[in-house]
Parts: sequence; C-alpha cells; structure tokens
Amino acid sequence: MRIVMLGHTEVGKTTYMASLYGVLQQSVEGFRLKAANSEDHNRLLNLAEKIHQGQYPLATDQRSEYEFKLRYQSKDILSFTWGDYRGGAIRETQDSEQARLLLEDLRQADGIMMFCDCDALLRGNRRSNQLGRMVTLASNAVRDLKRPISLAIILTKVDLVPEFNEDLLFPFSGLIKTIEVSEWVLGALIPVACGTQFINVPMPLLFALHAAVFFKAATLAHLVENHYSKALDWEEKSQGFSGFVRWVNDKWNGATTDKQLAQKEMEKALDKYKDFELIKEPTEALIEIVQKLPLIQKDIILKEYVKKINQAYNGVKFNSRRTGSLYETYSDPFDAFN
Repeated sequence: MRIVMLGHTEVGKTTYMASLYGVLQQSVEGFRLKAANSEDHNRLLNLAEKIHQGQYPLATDQRSEYEFKLRYQSKDILSFTWGDYRGGAIRETQDSEQARLLLEDLRQADGIMMFCDCDALLRGNRRSNQLGRMVTLASNAVRDLKRPISLAIILTKVDLVPEFNEDLLFPFSGLIKTIEVSEWVLGALIPVACGTQFINVPMPLLFALHAAVFFKAATLAHLVENHYSKALDWEEKSQGFSGFVRWVNDKWNGATTDKQLAQKEMEKALDKYKDFELIKEPTEALIEIVQKLPLIQKDIILKEYVKKINQAYNGVKFNSRRTGSLYETYSDPFDAFN
C-alpha cells in the first residue's frame, strides 16, 4: 500500500504530515496512526508540538518516505508507505528521468495527495504552486487506470482565505473533469489548515486510504464467497450413488475425496471470513467519513464545488455515534461489494 504526496517545496507538506500525526495520536472516529520507526514517531510528535505553538518547520527539497500503520479500535488494519516527492521534481521537464520516475510512482500509488497553497492562489500566484505541472502529472497518472485509487486535492492554509470562489478552483478544472469521467478514480477537494487552528487535518489521509481499505474488504468478501461456493460444489458431488463411486475411486487411487476437498475449501472460507470481519467495521467507518467530504462527481459545476468546500471550511462534523451501516440495506452483507 503506497500513498504519494505531491506539492511544491513551500506548500506545507511537512507541516501537514506532522500535524496529522499529532492529531491521530488520539482517536478520530476510531482511527489512529502509528509510525513503524520510533525515530520517525518522536520526530513527528516534536514537530507537531512546535507547529501547535506557531513554530513551523523549514521548507525542504528532499524526498523522504515513512512507514505507517493505520489502526482502528486499537488494532492494526493497514500498513502503508507514505512518500513525499521533493518540490524540485515537479519542475523537471517531461522527458527527464526524474519526471519519468515521478510519473511511474504516481501510477503505482494507491492514493495521491496533491497539495495546493490557497493563500498563493488567492494572491493569483499560480506559479509558486506549480499548478499546471501538478495537474498534468496527476491527470496523466490516473488516466486509463484499471484499479481503484483515491486522489485528494488538498487546499492548504484555508485559514488565510476568507471565502472560496470559482476563480480559486478554475486551475483544477481539467483534473476535475478527468476524475469525473474515470470509473476507478475517486477524488475530493479537501480544505485544511495546520497550526494554532486545525481544520480537517485527518481527512485527506483517511480519504486517500479508504479506496485501498475498501478494495481489501471487497477482495476478502469475494474470496469468502469463492471458497464457500467451491465447498458447496464438492459437497454436492460427494452425494448419491455417483458420489459414492467417486469416493471409492479416490480411495483406490489415493486421491483426495470430494468430502475432504469440501472441508478444505470451507476452512479457507472461514479463514478469509475472519480477516473480513476485522476490516468490515473500519471499512464502514471510512465510507461514512468519505461521504461527508466535498467529493468530485459527474455533472457538478464549479459553483457547486465551491459551495461544498465552504460548507466544509469550519471542519467536517461527525455524529457521536454512527447509526447507519453499509450492510443494513442488504440481505447478504457480501452483496454490498458487488
């Protein structure tokens, strides 16, 4: 599982990562974040504390990677790598080796987090954001994909923007259209702020990870059904006179009997179902979180996206208790993944 973070050097990616890590040391809808490396854990917590006091880290042009575990209700549910591409890589020419490697990394990612400085946008400074290049990279990365991926357009420093308008979103029009027509890409426009005031800090990461978690749950559900169906088929073949003949033949030749094959498939189904049970609830929780975000959808004009972003400006709100369930409208829970 791999998340790639994309943005120019001064957009606030390090600030965001450290702030997020600090916030997710406490439960957010049951989710927490844990660094695999103790040095990374201590460094990020130290940075988060300084940011909260108004001391921001210096901009860096170094590419770095971190290993994390997403936890839900004190259980590890997903390990992932979080890669941060240096801002200079975005400025490389399209035929350069760095540009080729960056595009390849984006295409192999399970989630992309694209950062944009809203304060620079408000001042009409698109160049500092490298928006044109980033939009081209992201559009090329998700075009013709045949697997699920989340693409979060993260609008940073929203606390410096009094109100969003269509002009601020216009540079993203092409990328939004690419996402709208894709069957596999789910996109969202997420306003965030990090510092003395935190706005929507956990949302981009949870959004970026949710497609992979859902895909994992869907795959497990499919495997359960597949093994269970095979178990029933072998059990049916073992019945009646023809089943008895097959049993005699298998015993005579030292082969595995239909009954034994049915038992093996049932054991596999039960093993996969145990894994599915572990991820079912966090999948439901992530789906609920995602539905509260300004999602990119077909036939929505920029004016509507602006309205959704302004609604999320003060932070996505959650109920203290979830009342709905992904499965409540299905007679068979596995139908939810069809």
